[in-house]
Formats: sequence, C-alpha cells, structure tokens
Amino acid sequence: MNSQNCTHSYLLWISLLALGMRLGVLVFYRDQLGMDVDAYLAHAQTLLDNGGYFKPGTEVPTAFRPPLLPILYAAILSLGGGLWGIGIVQVMLGTASVWFTGKTASRMGNQATGAVAAGVMAFDPLLLFATASLMTETLFVFLLSLFCWRVSAINEKSAAFPLVTLGLIGGALALCRPGIWAWGGLVGVSCLIIAIRKKRMGLFLRQGILIFTGISIVVLPWVVRNWVVMGQPILTTTHGGYTLLLGNNETFYKEVISQPWGTTWQGDSLDRWQIEMEAEMRADLGQQEATGEIARDRWMNSRAKNWIVNHPGSFFDSSWLRLRRFWALAPHSVDEENRMIGIAISGYYILLYLASIIGLGFWLLFRKSEVPVVRVLTFTLLCVVSLTLIHLVYWSNMRMRAPVDFCLAIFAGGIALGFTERRLHRTASTKDK
Repeated sequence: MNSQNCTHSYLLWISLLALGMRLGVLVFYRDQLGMDVDAYLAHAQTLLDNGGYFKPGTEVPTAFRPPLLPILYAAILSLGGGLWGIGIVQVMLGTASVWFTGKTASRMGNQATGAVAAGVMAFDPLLLFATASLMTETLFVFLLSLFCWRVSAINEKSAAFPLVTLGLIGGALALCRPGIWAWGGLVGVSCLIIAIRKKRMGLFLRQGILIFTGISIVVLPWVVRNWVVMGQPILTTTHGGYTLLLGNNETFYKEVISQPWGTTWQGDSLDRWQIEMEAEMRADLGQQEATGEIARDRWMNSRAKNWIVNHPGSFFDSSWLRLRRFWALAPHSVDEENRMIGIAISGYYILLYLASIIGLGFWLLFRKSEVPVVRVLTFTLLCVVSLTLIHLVYWSNMRMRAPVDFCLAIFAGGIALGFTERRLHRTASTKDK
C-alpha cells in the first residue's frame, strides 16, 4: 500500500507539472487555436449547424476526415465551450496521457519507471505544442496511453468486460486516426503466432472475439453510415488517395525531393499542382463524377500507384525523405528567431532516442518473461514499426510521429528499471558477504 501511495504521489506531481506546462503552451500559442488547417473545427460546426457529417458549410455527406475529433469538438461547442473550451479539454487529455503512461510503466516495473516515462511525456515538445493545435495528436495519444494501460492489466483470467472495453478504445483509435488499422493487423498476427507457439488458441479466440466485439460497436456505425449515405461501406476515410498522391508525384519530386534537405513545397507550386491535378481528374472522370469523394479517392490512389511503379528510384528517394521527416529531431522550417528552440528540441530528441534504446534493452534484460511487460512492449514496438512503415509511403512530417513518442516514453522508463535492479543486486551481494 505504501508503494502504491508513493507511486501515486510521484505521478500526481509530474501530472500537475504537465498540466501547468500545457496551460502555458495554450496561452502562449493561443493564436494557433484559430488555425483550422485540416477543417476539423469546420466539420464540427457543420455537424451542429446542419445536423450531419457533411462537407463544411454544405449538406453534402463526406468521409474525407475521420469523425471522432469533429464529434468531440462539436460536443464542446454545443456546451458553449468555444475555442478556449477545446483548448482546455486538450490540456486535460494531454495531462491524462502523462498519468496513464506513468501508470502503465509503473505496472510494468516500479515507481521509478513510471516517473521516468511520465516525465518524458510531460516534457515532450511535440505533445506540448499539440495542445494548442486543432489536430488529432492530443486525442489520439490520450486514447493510445489509455489503451496500453488497459493492455498492461489484461491476463489469461480477464473477464469479458475489460476485453470489450479494450476493443471500444481500439475502435475509438481507428475513428481518430485510421492508419492505426495497420497496427491492429500486426498486433493480431503477432498474438496469433504466440498463441500457436504456446498452444493457446482457445484463449486467443476468446479474447480476440471479445476485443473485436468492442471495436465493432464503435466502428460499425461509421461503416454503415458510409454505406447508406456514401454508397460504399468505407472503413477508413476517402482521404488516403490524396495523402498518397501528395508525396508521390513528379512535381513534388522536382520541387522538394531533389532539392537540399529542409526545402518545403511552397504555396504557389502546390497550388499550381492542385489546379493541374483537378483539370486532369475532370478530363479522366468527367465533370460530374470528379466531384464525388469515392471516385476522386480512387483516381488519386491509382495515379499515385502508377507513379510509384513507373518511378521506383524516385519513390525510393521520396520514401527516404519521408523517413527522415518522420524521425526528424526538429521541425525543418524553424526560422532564425526560433533557432534556439529548434536546438533545444533537437537536444531533447537525441536524449530521448538514446534513452529509449537503452531503456528497451533493460526491459528485455530484467522483465522479458513478465506478461504485462511482454504485451505492452509488443504492442508499442509494433506501433512504432507500423507508423514508420505507413509514413514511408504516405505523406509524412514530424507531427505525425507524436504517437510514437508515447512508445518511446515507455521504452525510456526502462532506464530507471536498470538502475534500480543494479542497486538491488549490489545490496543483495553486500548482505551475502
């Protein structure tokens, strides 16, 4: 009981620090709350104004963006929260992510591992800046930390409710960032392989069915809705074709990939490319069909895949660029005024990458046979792999790595495990003498 209270005390103080830092970021970067780059807020307002998930400002059904974040924003707006209400909710979600990360790492190891993992999350620059951004990072990382906290508590004797609950959280993750389906596939295959090797297929089927039930409860309404109003049972979104084509085309290769590191796709060039792409699409599909989301998504997918097949060398170069962007130490477009901030961010991530590698080694050295550790490490490692692989192909930048930083925080917690285990070993050796 004393150990539990001590763990809660550490996590409470770190979470309060995270809360204060996120409030500070929200105030300092408050202007970002008005920058609705991906139209999540516009979708939310349209949901309230027109009573459906439509293209912003219209009554035309859409599945271009995943629905969970607009639904959350719409709920906040309906309660009179406004932009500041959204910001405060994101502060709370970010703080809760720190808490659940610490709880997960504590359950895997001890209070020191929980404190280190929570501390990493509290100070993480990507997650701090995401607090004042109308993007999916904050909500998604909260759900991911909650998911892994539940995973750390699952065992062979787990009842139906915790497993269904785990599936509900997984379904929410899919409706927040559809790319997580690749992670789910890797997790399912790895669990199947383990079940076959350990001859526990009955347990695998029981737990898998219950988790899948929870996922279906959350995701199936989205699929059915799309089938009814869009004409297709869309599981993800109609956004994939655009993000694939955006980074796999001849203009992007000439304007960015073949240029020095740090070059960005300037507005005029991007605008011209989009205009040309629209003209080609109308010529291929016809004026009317080119307005349909599903037809547009398929056309862009096909166009991008053709470019990849016909330009394998260029695709390799673009994938290498996306990999570097995904794992970048700092934003590549930092201006001179914020140069010191960029250096500080780079220093933080150099330390985090080193700590996560060393910490992962300690987890495997001292806890590799314990079920909670094996499960959480398997899930987080596969999360890192799946997101990296996705963004080798699809559009990539540093912001999209935010969920991976949660995984790195769990790995880094192993640093504390290494020190505590070594100290216990030395103490035992002294007593033996």
